[in-house]
Amino acid sequence: MRYLAVLALSLGVAAGPAQAERVIVFGATGNTGSRIVKHLATAGHDVTAFVRPTSTRSRLTGYDVDYAVGDVTEPETVSAAFERSKPEVVIAVLQSRRGQPSPHGEPEVRMVDLAEQHGTKQFIYLSSVGAGPDTEEKRALYPDINFDLFAEGLARKGRVEDALRASPVAYTIIRSGSILVEFGREPPPGTGRGYFTEDQTVMGPITYDDLAVLMARCLGASGCANKTYHATDDTLWPEYNHWRCRRFAETDDLDAECDHLRPIGQTVKPREN
Repeated sequence: MRYLAVLALSLGVAAGPAQAERVIVFGATGNTGSRIVKHLATAGHDVTAFVRPTSTRSRLTGYDVDYAVGDVTEPETVSAAFERSKPEVVIAVLQSRRGQPSPHGEPEVRMVDLAEQHGTKQFIYLSSVGAGPDTEEKRALYPDINFDLFAEGLARKGRVEDALRASPVAYTIIRSGSILVEFGREPPPGTGRGYFTEDQTVMGPITYDDLAVLMARCLGASGCANKTYHATDDTLWPEYNHWRCRRFAETDDLDAECDHLRPIGQTVKPREN
């Protein structure tokens, strides 16, 4: 089942667009968003990066990108960005920040409405494994998710997913489970072995690099239309096990308890095809 889902995705990506698209990226300066913008700009797409007034643009230096300044929690600035960029594709890869209003939920639902109003062809949305209502069944299916902490955010993302499925705009929902990064350490490099699967029982790790590549490849790809994918990379399970060990450790000595597992950040050699 998983093989068929991945094969279908590969065929769809192979039939990607032959012409440039007008794309607006929300969350464009973040870890995932900046990587997506770089891929799209390099491929010749007309990219508008929606950025907050305080956002640093250093990750996008040297790339041919237009900027729309605003805040997704301020509807008028989002509307103005749509009017200015007239996007054929919307990509939303927003991140929550402590002490600030959540960008998920109603702000993103408004984006879906604007995409419909402006005749947008495709909406690519980065969601999370576990999105939607908090249920006992879901807690059993994804034991690595701290639902007590993240239930509200996951419910917000679930509402956005519902809005996308109800919209006439072609959608691609990508749910990430664990992006491997630890505070104070550089994110590990991509392995080139990440993939999307329609098997929604899957929760696994992936790198920022590979997630961005896969999302960019879905732009204009017919095989990605109206699909919900989970992103994962089987080659990263040693790193994922190390991450899980440190997260669920029963002692304060994380190194002693988890050092027998491969540390996050160690280069992973891509498997041969």
